[in-house]
Amino acid sequence: MHSQENATPGYMKIQHYVSEKIRSGEYPVGGKIPSETELAEQFSVSRITANKAIKEMALMGLLERVRGRGTFVCAHPHLSTSAKAFASAVKLDVTGSRHHQLLQFRVMGAYPELAERAKVAEGTPFYEIILANKDGERNESLDYTYIPCSLIDDITPTLDYLRSHFVFDYLRIQPGLEPRFLKVFINLPQYDFLQSASRFLDGADSMSVWCTDVYDATMDLMAATYTAYPGDARDIPLFTFAL
Repeated sequence: MHSQENATPGYMKIQHYVSEKIRSGEYPVGGKIPSETELAEQFSVSRITANKAIKEMALMGLLERVRGRGTFVCAHPHLSTSAKAFASAVKLDVTGSRHHQLLQFRVMGAYPELAERAKVAEGTPFYEIILANKDGERNESLDYTYIPCSLIDDITPTLDYLRSHFVFDYLRIQPGLEPRFLKVFINLPQYDFLQSASRFLDGADSMSVWCTDVYDATMDLMAATYTAYPGDARDIPLFTFAL
């Protein structure tokens, strides 16, 4: 099995470590976790990196930071207001509906970049779903969604649901699955596996790419959606919030 340990960012290593300790009960509800300085030393990263890891987990509602006392495990982990804002997701308001066309669906082995993101071996089976966000007859943007085959035995009967719902909502209705967190990464490289986007986007020479990741309560990746916009788009809306 190919290890992704060395390629995993330091702050994510800390988050996975703390999440596992919470899940195992070693860090109990209300219990204090190691300080940022201790975590930085343990993982050989900077204090800034450790701070980033803990700050994100606090925003997610897993931890509570108390000035002068330390950081503690929350009694009832929940999506924070900030995290819910991300859940409204790409381009559409939270009460809107998606109108996507299915361009491609297949089972494929994880690309190196996807394997690194999911902390799995390269070639691990994933579903690949490519959807076009339509503006009339034109493809305005593309969503490349990747879901581990291990999560859903057969995704084909429910593919149509993904055309009108966000991946987070899609996973939430699947038996035994409990998506809890979203992370959005902007200004991503145009990875090799996104090369087909140029063809679907009328030969766009350049693209803007971001990724929306869905995680379970232990911060294991449940889905990754790479969204590609043509680089010459005058207005690229990352979020629209319904107030």
